[in-house]
Amino acid sequence: MEVHSFCIGVSASFLCGMLMDMLLKKLTGSDKVRYVALLSAAVTAVFVGAYGTGTHTFACVLFGQVLLFAAEYDIATHTVPDYVPVLILLVGLMEVEFAPAFLGLILVPLPFLAAALIREGSIGGGDIKLMGACGFVLGVRRGYAALMLGLFLAVAFQAAFVKKKDKGFALAPYLAVGCLLVRLIV
Repeated sequence: MEVHSFCIGVSASFLCGMLMDMLLKKLTGSDKVRYVALLSAAVTAVFVGAYGTGTHTFACVLFGQVLLFAAEYDIATHTVPDYVPVLILLVGLMEVEFAPAFLGLILVPLPFLAAALIREGSIGGGDIKLMGACGFVLGVRRGYAALMLGLFLAVAFQAAFVKKKDKGFALAPYLAVGCLLVRLIV
């Protein structure tokens, strides 16, 4: 990997993160959005450092940027816009293997769908659609690993740092971290 390519990629994603920060503030009307440019550059740096430059890296970086947008939007509004899963599906088409992708799209969000049907208000439709789209990108096995990791992080963080246990919280940031770690490690 060439240092020049790495620096250009990280710098470009930092600028993209600055634009994403401005867009998120405009769309959400919230000042809760923070560190987007740094997180954007970090996501790019990790994937370029792990995979070098190429189509796979580009797909991973785009996946990471859309997940970062979804996480920040969810933190600000407790919703995930309907266009986010569509963007993830489009990113998934860059490296699609149709059988695993289709199975991931259908099977990965099933636990969330079941939870939403069993107990109203337990999980939002945006999280269900987000995990369906991530299942399309990751496939069934990695999709479930990402879901489990994201839920583990959410439960651990909520138990350790949140005092009001009955209050709802944004799940997309935890799911995004789970998806990115699985995409990176596996």
